[in-house]
Amino acid sequence: MPSSTLRRHNGLAIRTFRIKAGMKPGEFATKASLSYAHLDNLENERKDASVEVLYRIATALDVPVRAILRDPAILGADLEATG
Repeated sequence: MPSSTLRRHNGLAIRTFRIKAGMKPGEFATKASLSYAHLDNLENERKDASVEVLYRIATALDVPVRAILRDPAILGADLEATG
């Protein structure tokens, strides 16, 4: 999977899980020990997340890292099943 595609999947997953958790971007960035700008860059597909950052994000969202790395179609189905 090309880097730009993976970045898009990651950004979509992060934003989707954050919204589902009811967190605003600034609140979530603080919880994940990220700057607001860094979170914004990740969610809007301008930057790739390091493994460490993905782990902090997953921990703050209380989801496994693999949930962030999954295909968006699967992500949507997973959210419908759990929502």
